[in-house]
Amino acid sequence: MWAFILVSFFLALLSVTSISYILSIVFVGLLYKHYTKPDGCTENKFFISINLILCIVVSLISIHPKIQEHQPRSGLLQSSVITLYTIYLTWSAMCNEPDRSCNPRLLSIIAHLTAPTLAPGNSTALVPTSGPSPTRGQFLDTENFIGLMVFVLCLLCSSIRTSNNSQVSKLTLSGSESVILRDTATTGASEEEDGQPRRAVDNEKEGVQYNYSFFHFMLCLASLYIMMTLTRWYSPDAEFHSMTSKWPAVWVKISSSWFCLLLYVWTLVAPLILTSRDFS
Repeated sequence: MWAFILVSFFLALLSVTSISYILSIVFVGLLYKHYTKPDGCTENKFFISINLILCIVVSLISIHPKIQEHQPRSGLLQSSVITLYTIYLTWSAMCNEPDRSCNPRLLSIIAHLTAPTLAPGNSTALVPTSGPSPTRGQFLDTENFIGLMVFVLCLLCSSIRTSNNSQVSKLTLSGSESVILRDTATTGASEEEDGQPRRAVDNEKEGVQYNYSFFHFMLCLASLYIMMTLTRWYSPDAEFHSMTSKWPAVWVKISSSWFCLLLYVWTLVAPLILTSRDFS
């Protein structure tokens, strides 16, 4: 029975890792095909190439013997998910490039893949349009919807991962890890009532267990991110008649992919550097 469970777990682990890497390779090929040109789109070539190289380096770091020794839970599964997410961030950044010849719409790519039109010379090609393409009266297009769904999915995964029975019990005071009041010096009350520890609903008279400023700063950043996701990081023109993509949005998104890889690498090497800390 246990052998069957272990084999099933190993097969599931192998399947998810393989699918993530295969999807990443396929998406990289599609990005090179539709978001680059032989004689142009230099920035897109750089973004795709550098992130591909960084993902390979991160994957190799995750299975290094020294990393495995200090971080036994690291492996290709996490690296494959990070790689797939990095490729998504790369595509999301290129979707804001002002040059429409290097930034075709997703629906046009799908239409081209499903029903290709023969161009002169018996070749299939998307017809590019030069210059930024203004958007008028469009609230949520395909790229926006995908970005919003990825954000909601990441938020749900993070919420489920960080919440457990122990934390829920602390919130409802229904578990054994209830807070005990220690302020008997000022109230004169005993720490025990009828032989049982006295439980407190609020034991944050002198201070809270989190930082108010940091908490609201993170909420502010999350609100700004949702706002920019819904508006696709567009900027209005001088007359406020239309909105177009700008290069700062591209660099913000591509920088977020590099920060994501850097943060993941730090989780791998931190136990190796900070040996005195417990990362279990």
